[in-house]
Amino acid sequence: MKRSLLAALAAAPLALTNPILAEQGAEIPLPDSRPGRVYAEFLRHCDTADTGALKDWYETALGEAAAKRFPAENRVEIQLALCRDNGGFAVGGIEEDKPDSLRVRLRGKNSGEWMLGGTSTEADGKIDREILLTPTQPPESALPKDLGDQAIAALLADRVAKLGAAGKFSGIAAIARGPDLIATASAGFADRKKKTPITPDTQFTLASLGKMFTATAVGQLVDQGKLSFDDKVGRIFPDYPNKTVRDKVTLGMLMSHTSGMGDFLEKRTPAMMKHGIKRATELMPLYDKDEPAFEPGSKWAYSNAGLALMGAIVEKRSGQSYADYIRHHVFAPAGMTQSDPNNIPRRPKSLVVPYTRMKMDGTPLPDWQEAERDIGSPAGGAISTVRDLARFAEALRSGKLISRKTFALMATNHNPTSTGGMGYGYAMMIDDVYGTPVLGHGGGFPGVNTRLAFLPDSPYSVIVLANQDYPAADSLVTLPIAEIVEKAKTGQ
Repeated sequence: MKRSLLAALAAAPLALTNPILAEQGAEIPLPDSRPGRVYAEFLRHCDTADTGALKDWYETALGEAAAKRFPAENRVEIQLALCRDNGGFAVGGIEEDKPDSLRVRLRGKNSGEWMLGGTSTEADGKIDREILLTPTQPPESALPKDLGDQAIAALLADRVAKLGAAGKFSGIAAIARGPDLIATASAGFADRKKKTPITPDTQFTLASLGKMFTATAVGQLVDQGKLSFDDKVGRIFPDYPNKTVRDKVTLGMLMSHTSGMGDFLEKRTPAMMKHGIKRATELMPLYDKDEPAFEPGSKWAYSNAGLALMGAIVEKRSGQSYADYIRHHVFAPAGMTQSDPNNIPRRPKSLVVPYTRMKMDGTPLPDWQEAERDIGSPAGGAISTVRDLARFAEALRSGKLISRKTFALMATNHNPTSTGGMGYGYAMMIDDVYGTPVLGHGGGFPGVNTRLAFLPDSPYSVIVLANQDYPAADSLVTLPIAEIVEKAKTGQ
């Protein structure tokens, strides 16, 4: 899986709104619609878990754009691993039923685990973007009744131990109340050769989770009157090479992935990856002449280039390098003493080794190997720990880093095509879990999968950091999120 695609998958919101739900053990038939028929075929292949058959089916089912974006062979391995682990899936709920799109709630036939599934199709019935199969929360009624601190700590430890024993998770998971960790559990090693244990002070590269640091920097400059989310790019960079971006794209569009801009990660040079970059403006030639893929503001498409440009704008308005700004105005006031922008590659003793089973082009490897290490930029790749990320969530929530007014704007859905309770604000995922907003972000890169989720109106956060490929963290994070929402509701 290509790096940009991995980041988009890892950042995808997972919330559900539950309009139709089957009774326990029952199964709901899929609708007789284009996407319903396509997804029914996928689930049949998921039941049989035949790699060749699923790949052949994908070759005929994918539309041209979907095939170019994410080829059939790169889709099969991750999905079939989920299919095998769960014994296939039964349809437990219909979340969205439209002529060209479908979202369903699935339950593992053997595992009982809950997943979000579905697809969207073109007029000819071909898949236009994805076949969705990703972990999600169970029905609220299925949650444990005891969600006291000791109970959720035991639940977390049990899940981490099971996934770790199965080779599905290497990393650490934590639940925090305010800045304090109330539960942690780890599996695997920070360094497999040295058998280095993973602790709350072990550092991980974050991939796209670091976009939230960029959003915070922008929010601070908005509070100071130096920027506005409505500013056009041309106001900050009058000579920006691409005219459409210069004249039509606002800072809000850059932050919400609605600018139409694309990616730049694959264009980074070997010298950049080896020595790093001193300023975000060094990345601009990798994307600043690219034409947006659609009319700015009309659609949503994950864009690393948009956040990279946002970092260059932070430099222009603050007078500091992006990395120095983040160190002094985000990490320091939040008390994040073990975090670093990672723009110049560092290998402190407490930093994990990333492990992957995929080549850079997305094709699978037969066994785990050390992955190429990422470098930090405004689009992601910073270094942090579960302890520091708990502090960051609390500093955001409490108004310590940005004003509550600006935070509310960042936490408002700005995705014009979002459905089913899922949304995206300004470099922030917005989920609706049992009627409660959950904010945060995810990240993915070969050897890296991360998630931060926090409640804006309650003191609870969940942080999961993995030093192996997606979906390591995403497979683990959904149940703790559901439990902290219920814990906050019930006052346990």
